[in-house]
Order: sequence, then C-alpha cells, then structure tokens
Amino acid sequence: MKKKSYRTDGRGALIEFLSRNPDRQFTAEELCFAINGNESEGKSSVYRHLTYLCADETVRKFRNEDLNRSVYQYVGKNCDCSRHFHQKCTHCGRICHLDCSDSLDFAAHLLKEHGFLVDCGQSILYGVCADCRTAERGGQA
Repeated sequence: MKKKSYRTDGRGALIEFLSRNPDRQFTAEELCFAINGNESEGKSSVYRHLTYLCADETVRKFRNEDLNRSVYQYVGKNCDCSRHFHQKCTHCGRICHLDCSDSLDFAAHLLKEHGFLVDCGQSILYGVCADCRTAERGGQA
C-alpha cells in the first residue's frame, strides 16, 4: 500500500490563501471559512495541515490574547523568525516581521544587562503601523 501524501488540494489551497495574506493572522475557523466556505467544514484537515506547516516553518502560530485562541500566519520557507521581533498594529491587526539587526542587538542587551533570554520568534511589539498613523492624519505622511 502506498503511503498517503500530505500534498493535497486542501493543503495547497491553505498555503495559497495564507501566502496571499502574509501580514495577517487567522484562526483555524477563519481559515476553514476561507478555504471551504464554512467555519466548521474540514476543520480537522485544516488543523492537520497547520500542524505540518508549522513544523516545517511555512506558517507561524501565535497566541491572540484578545481572542483567547491561536492564530496562524504565513512566513514562507525563507524567513528566520528566530532572528527578529514582530510588530503588531493595534488598529488594523497586521503582524509584520521586524527584520532588523537591531532586534538581535536589543535581545543581546536584555540578556547581558538584565539576564533575560528573549525568544525573538515569539516576541511581538504592539503599536500603530505607519499606514494607520498616516490614515489617522488624513493621508499626510
């Protein structure tokens, strides 16, 4: 008997949807709705695919305390989230990679001066993104 491949149409649709929305995070129910048109249809398959995608670091899993549940975000294969912080806009909700060498410098400072070892890949800074700040000012930079 041939071993079942996990490269299914559902997994492909999930990756395709997430990769089109790399600055957003989604609950499993939102992903079910986006892929299947229903929040509960195919939920076990979506969870199974998310488990594999998180394991191969195509997708990151974050805890959304406001929703009190996990959310998922596409990071692709070429992103090393362990080497930078993330920023989350408190207005629009986008989570973006703060791919900046200063992230590691700050993490090194926290370890050296405060004895605190930061997990950069799990660290999110909250604030207001440039797009939302511009919109608040009526489109003026």
